[in-house]
Amino acid sequence: MLAESRTRSFTHPLRCSPPLVLCALLLTGGCQGPNAGVQFDNPELAAFVRLMMPAKIEIQHYLTKPRDFEGSGDADGLEVILTTLDSFGDSVKCVGTFHFDLHTLRMASGDKLGKQIAHWPVTINSDKTLVQYWDRLTRSYRFPLKLRSGKLTPERYILSARLITPTDDKLYDTYEFTHGEP
Repeated sequence: MLAESRTRSFTHPLRCSPPLVLCALLLTGGCQGPNAGVQFDNPELAAFVRLMMPAKIEIQHYLTKPRDFEGSGDADGLEVILTTLDSFGDSVKCVGTFHFDLHTLRMASGDKLGKQIAHWPVTINSDKTLVQYWDRLTRSYRFPLKLRSGKLTPERYILSARLITPTDDKLYDTYEFTHGEP
């Protein structure tokens, strides 16, 4: 006679899907102050989350450009293409708050940031916002950032991007560019 084999399926908690882990991070972070990152009691879970979260952000210089959102022919914002990379250098999706700052570029100065033109905060914390900004083709985020009023004048600019993750990590990148003939 053949013995009937019964097996139980067991999934280790650290092998569950990264989106589930990230959702759990967001839910557990709600009881802390606004500037407190998610804390971990389990060092294995902390190591797993660090492995899955981005270690670097990069503004894609050749793809990020001034854009005309209203169809007037003049740039009234930026289309920012930004890649989030894990510790291995691979593109990853993430949750957190991105802050984009556009300044004029101050030449011949230790502080390159001139007049602030705009600040755009963008929070990615749900399936809806992830789908809204994630571009599957480039495996990057695509952020359409419209100025509140006015147009981009011919000038040299510096765009700063900052990501604050649920673990309170802060990642930065900048991009200097010229729009028109300054």
